[in-house]
Amino acid sequence: MYKKRLLNFTLFFLVSAALTGCEKGLDISNAELVKKSSECMTDETKTPGMAVVCGNYQKECARRGKATGNYIC
Repeated sequence: MYKKRLLNFTLFFLVSAALTGCEKGLDISNAELVKKSSECMTDETKTPGMAVVCGNYQKECARRGKATGNYIC
């Protein structure tokens, strides 16, 4: 029961942080964004919270690509 509650809290925190970061743009380097985006694409067993985070990485890739014309992801 404790582990499930801890997992739910962790997922909630990650999703909240990801949504907040997505509103302003992620404050990570292009190299780190590419790495995290690639990891998301290869992971086929995503939790719902991780799927949201991965979606935010993809949105950030598209945002940066649109802004610079250089689609890195």
